[in-house]
Amino acid sequence: MTAMAEIPAILEKLRAAAQERDWSLLPDQLAEALTHVEYFAGLEIALKRAYEHLPYFEAHHPEASWARALLVWLASYGAPPADLPMDAGLPHHSPGAANYVSALIEVARSAERKTPYENRLRFLANAISNLIVAELAAAWYSENADVWAFQQEAGDEVDEETGEPVRQVIQASFWLDERTGERDRAIWLEVVDQIEQKLGR
Repeated sequence: MTAMAEIPAILEKLRAAAQERDWSLLPDQLAEALTHVEYFAGLEIALKRAYEHLPYFEAHHPEASWARALLVWLASYGAPPADLPMDAGLPHHSPGAANYVSALIEVARSAERKTPYENRLRFLANAISNLIVAELAAAWYSENADVWAFQQEAGDEVDEETGEPVRQVIQASFWLDERTGERDRAIWLEVVDQIEQKLGR
């Protein structure tokens, strides 16, 4: 099959994995789908999601002005600054913050033009995947603020019923929650639709 003929099958595989919430496949299949659009079209998808989540991140970390500055730089120049913000390496304790920060760094790394193109797309796919997790965590913990507080306080303690750390038990509850699943599928399907639109299909 030609590259163009492969596209519908690739998008359908991505949609099927989204419906199944098969995260063992989703990032790799997203990277494959991104090979069929211009890099900057994929970058736009990532930057849009990152900007949409930025107010939530800034509300919890008003001191982290570096995040907005990095996004503005990437949107303006399509390339990362010479030096990534040192403050990005600091801990950010809020729901989904670790994933969001990782996503911003991965977006920046994807824009490094000396990096092999396939690796750039993988960074971009990982960034979008991390942005999705950040959104899911922000939504669930916003609805369960007391759980987030308890996780911060007692996350390293052992849950008596399961024998697992409290943090793991809570994170499993978050991930297996029905509404988290619905949001997860909806966001992934939205990303697939965006890629399809970029392809002009």
